[in-house]
Formats: sequence, C-alpha cells, structure tokens
Amino acid sequence: MRTLRLGLVLVGFVFCCVSSKDVYVFQGIDECEYSKEDLSDMVYRVKLVFNQKLLCSYDSRLGKYVGYDEYGIKNADHFNSQIWKMKQRKEELETLCRADARFYVNSTSRKVPPIVTVRSTEKAHYGQLTTLVCRAYNFYPQAINMTWLMDGLEVTGDVISTEFMDNGDWSYQMHSYLDLELHRGVAVSCRVEHSGLEKPLVIQWDSTSLDTRIAKLAVGCSFFLFGLIVAFSAAYIYYKRQHRGFSSLPLF
Repeated sequence: MRTLRLGLVLVGFVFCCVSSKDVYVFQGIDECEYSKEDLSDMVYRVKLVFNQKLLCSYDSRLGKYVGYDEYGIKNADHFNSQIWKMKQRKEELETLCRADARFYVNSTSRKVPPIVTVRSTEKAHYGQLTTLVCRAYNFYPQAINMTWLMDGLEVTGDVISTEFMDNGDWSYQMHSYLDLELHRGVAVSCRVEHSGLEKPLVIQWDSTSLDTRIAKLAVGCSFFLFGLIVAFSAAYIYYKRQHRGFSSLPLF
C-alpha cells in the first residue's frame, strides 16, 4: 500500500496558539493511499488533529466525516451538512490524489537514456600513458553500469576512478576514467548499460585525430627526405657540369 501524505507533499495546515501556560496545535492532514498502478483503489482521507488527538476525519470510501469525541462529532455533523464541502472532497479524490499520484508515478517510472562520449583528458600519443574519460549525461533513473573494453575484452585493473553526480533536476551523470598506454590498432571502448537503453551502448574512442597527426608527420618527413634527395641530386649534377672538359696537368 502506497501513501501520499498531502500534509507534507501537497497541502496541509498547522495552527499554533501559545498562551502563558500551554501550547495548542491544530493540524489538517490530507492523505492519499493506493496500491494499484491504475490508481483504481485510491483512498482520500482528511484528518483534523488537535494537540495530537484525532478529532474527526473524512474517508472517500464512506463519503462523509466521522467524529471521535464530542467536539469531533459536532464538527463532523457540521461538515457533512455542507453540500459544497462534500462535493469538494469528492472532487479532490481526482484533482489532488489521482492527479498528483499520476505525476509521482510518471516521474519515478520514466526512463531517460544517457548521452555518452569518450575522450582523452589531454593530447594523446601512442606508447605513452594516457587517461581516457567516458562520460554519461542526463540519464534517469540513476542506476547505471559503465565498463571499459580493450579489443572487446573487459578492463578492470586500469580503471582509476569513477564520479557520480546528481544534476538536481531528476537527472544524473557519471564519469569513468581509464589510465592506459595506447597502442596503434588496439580498440578502446566504453560500454554503458542503463534501463533507458534497449541494449548496451558501446562507444569506441576515436583515434582519428591521433592517426591523422601521425600520418601528417609521416607525410612531412617523406617530403623532407624527398627534398633532400632532390637537393643533393641537383647539387651533384651542377658539380658535374661545372667540371666537365677539365683534366689535371702533370707537375714537372
């Protein structure tokens, strides 16, 4: 049985009166109670309490107020005679209880899949120690599982830390860091499992920028070597042309 205490969640009131000797507290508490997901068994109760003593209460199953002492019975009879109040209580079963219960159920049962990215924390190089971070954003509910993979195999020992954060808007984010030495041709991925996903999401770290850097360096070195070869060839040809037709003379 699930109970929404509207005195705490939605509406409620407390009057506190202080005299020279005593303190008097009057409370109005609204409760909604249900057990079925379709809210068909919703019960709405209104309780009037004075100094922690229940005076009278309204129960939607009875459709009227019931008093529990002399003063409470008088109030119950008075409330039951007010047609507008009884109509209002019947309407509140839907406008207060079911409406807010639907909002609560929709809020807690909704599923929002995470947005996932995998990046290096700094400029990466093959053969050097690098830290990769897998970030999952704006997901709900908070239960999530993040796993690092190298060539499809799960990595455990090199996961150096994990951060979990509450965004404060009913969404969450999680960061997982992996410390490793990168090698060319080794695929590094982050696998995320969440109830908002139909199947585990696997995001591979994009090494394109690193490979492009290496390719550019290789092309640059190739052009440099080609330039040296051309320069030396040109110098050799020039030298040969300058000394063509000359021979050494005997020194006697």
